[in-house]
Amino acid sequence: MTLQQIRYILGVAENASLNKASEKLFISQPALSASIHDAEGELGFPIFTRNTRGVKLTEKGEDFIKDARSLYRNYEALLEKYCGKVKKTFSVATLYYAFARKAFVEVVKKFSAEGYDFAFREMKAEDIIEDVHNQKSQLGLLYMSEANRTQILKLLEVRQLVFHHLTECNAFVYLHKNHPLSQKESISLDELSAYQFVTFDTDDVKSFFSEEVLNRHELNKPIMVADRATELNLLKNLNGYTFLSGVFGEEGDGDFVTIPLKNLDEKANCSFELGYITKKDARMSNISLTYIDDVRRILHIAGFSC
Repeated sequence: MTLQQIRYILGVAENASLNKASEKLFISQPALSASIHDAEGELGFPIFTRNTRGVKLTEKGEDFIKDARSLYRNYEALLEKYCGKVKKTFSVATLYYAFARKAFVEVVKKFSAEGYDFAFREMKAEDIIEDVHNQKSQLGLLYMSEANRTQILKLLEVRQLVFHHLTECNAFVYLHKNHPLSQKESISLDELSAYQFVTFDTDDVKSFFSEEVLNRHELNKPIMVADRATELNLLKNLNGYTFLSGVFGEEGDGDFVTIPLKNLDEKANCSFELGYITKKDARMSNISLTYIDDVRRILHIAGFSC
């Protein structure tokens, strides 16, 4: 088994998805699957079980991952000690944003020749905060709404992090172009009640809508998905819908549309503030500044301004 295979296995374990891991490791999914299959054949036991929602570690797989992480850390320490180089890494933790992925690809293209190890992590807001606090990522992209602002700011203060404002906007409904509501200029929550809500993260939804609104419109009973491809498939085939926080780059699929969400309920504040978080008093590296510049450029191209 090669160290490259171990790196791939660790990437899949971290993302719980072959699709996500292949994007972040910059390898095709078939090649990634084949590499892991070969490693499992060599080990004599499966590391992962596969299902429609992603992958899950087997009991033996969990033990293997613990030892593999330790081995890979020792390998990195060995390189640093004897090659006389400090390993250069760049990692971004973010919510599920197309513009964040697009900006990351641009940064990889610009800095790949400098020997960086890159990582792109999509996760919940609280996990983003922990990721930056533990210095696994240099930057974290998230939003604040009236519903979650107090909690987010409190967590940032405790973790010695700073929120940097980027832009503000309202919420959008995201659905397939053939959806019965796709031609409307704006959509209310009442109009969505007859359709299936799809989301990556129920906690993210709770940070946007009040508990009363969640219960009344049954937003607390969504179909949960683990990856983007599954989400798009359900939106198309079930006439489903999801929400975007109003900031997005080119989604890369003209079959889907974004429509403003009506703010008819005073308790459903649809305003978002997008920003990024860093360690307090930390000096931003050139690659971090370049990434934020690319984010700003993409949002401007999409029609938003900071």
